[in-house]
Amino acid sequence: MASSTSGLDPPMDNDWEYLHGGVDPGQDENLTLVESVAVTGREEVDLEQRNNLSSSKENDESSKARQSLVGSRLTRLPSELIDLILSFLGPTELVRVSSTCKLLSSHGKSDLSWQRHVQENVPGLTLTSPFPCSTYLDLYISHDPHWFLPKYKIWFCDHFLTGKVIIVRYDPRRGCIEGYRLVAERSPPTFDPWEADDQVLIHSFNPRCRLHLDQPVLQLDALPLESLTALSTKIKQGHCFCAETPMHLNERNHRGVFSNFLLTRPVEVRPNMQLWPPPTIPARHRVRNASQEDFVGSGHKPHRREEICDQAFRIRRWMEMVAGRNTPGLHMGEAVSTYATLDPKLYTPTEEKPFRGIWVGDYSGHGCEFLLMNQPDNEEPFDEGSVIKADDETVEEWEVRKKEERIYRGSIEAIKLTGDPNIPRGEYTFIADDISATGFVRKATEKTFHGARIVKSRGHVAARNFRDDKYIESQLIMVSHNKLAQYWVGFGHISFYERVNIDKFLSPTNDPCPTTSC
Repeated sequence: MASSTSGLDPPMDNDWEYLHGGVDPGQDENLTLVESVAVTGREEVDLEQRNNLSSSKENDESSKARQSLVGSRLTRLPSELIDLILSFLGPTELVRVSSTCKLLSSHGKSDLSWQRHVQENVPGLTLTSPFPCSTYLDLYISHDPHWFLPKYKIWFCDHFLTGKVIIVRYDPRRGCIEGYRLVAERSPPTFDPWEADDQVLIHSFNPRCRLHLDQPVLQLDALPLESLTALSTKIKQGHCFCAETPMHLNERNHRGVFSNFLLTRPVEVRPNMQLWPPPTIPARHRVRNASQEDFVGSGHKPHRREEICDQAFRIRRWMEMVAGRNTPGLHMGEAVSTYATLDPKLYTPTEEKPFRGIWVGDYSGHGCEFLLMNQPDNEEPFDEGSVIKADDETVEEWEVRKKEERIYRGSIEAIKLTGDPNIPRGEYTFIADDISATGFVRKATEKTFHGARIVKSRGHVAARNFRDDKYIESQLIMVSHNKLAQYWVGFGHISFYERVNIDKFLSPTNDPCPTTSC
């Protein structure tokens, strides 16, 4: 296995020699030997409109309860009904109501209310204690306004070409919000001829996904109320949300490396803006990911709570070289990474969109890469009456065909969350424009893929540094809802993709026991 290319990154397993039945994609000059295919997808403007989710409803549990709740009628209700009414309020509204009178203050500050607000932001866990705080209200305050980080759990960054995916979660044992890089390892590959065409080689793929627990990317500790009060007095009024938060990361063997957490504010999208996430990925909010002043200016940061973007954040990282105790450190190597999350709808499979999800794919010498398998909503609902029963078809066969036509419609877009020097993060890696009968090629009869649906697709290729990119002929082999394969026709090989269960990484109790080196 190859050693790490950087002391800050986990080791990768990219150094095996890969065989191909056709053109070797590892040589840039070979890409000209593979014919491109026509792109018949949406225009860029249409893509941006389709992938802008800001007009969709934003879940606000308290929207129905924004009427004035204070008055003699409310305070005369039984305690149980008051608690029920207050349960429809969000944290901000609950604080406002609590400031109106002693009775509502008592109800509004109860642990019952605030445990619910903390719990709804920590998926994968069931909280039983507000540790390290004395109450759930104190715990909520200690991490406010950062609860959106574990709530949306998966975040991907704009690191040049390769990107990075992290899982953010809450650790109740330490009372901190933490984020670790998601990595994947694989066994040495084998290369077997395809029964349907012995000139095509099938690359084996057995990935193992894990968190790189040795090195946190993000860590926000729960501060005592006394510390929060002291901190707030040091920050000018109106600047608490734009101040950078130092993170005390426990980075082994990386003394002198510092990290700050930055909140962001969404921007109004305009032509030629450099944004994150990119327009290929549907999003409610986008933020700028390019700044001549390294995002120091106040225009990139929120000044009021309502300006905070809960879909993105930034991390500023730098090194300081210290020559002596009384010598100022040399500030160097500063970099700012912008992270964005995904709308849960995009990676949550449904009966009609079963391929939605986070996937890991095999990219030969580049290693394992993470993808968003996007199945956009269909423009028109499925019309079951359009599936006519054939004369020679049984009722059972007819029902199966109706189900297949309901599922196999529309497109599948594989978008890289992490990338490589050829096709970087945020770009399509392949697109199956129509998985219905229109794009149907055949149903596999060979043993390896027996029964799998095979449809037309187009694979995205480019020379290094994403030069001269184009789409080439390929086929998508739909092995199951959790496993896909892509036949790269010109390259003469088949590579695999598997679904990643990110929920299994959300509870720290599921982490493997640390190993000690001899």
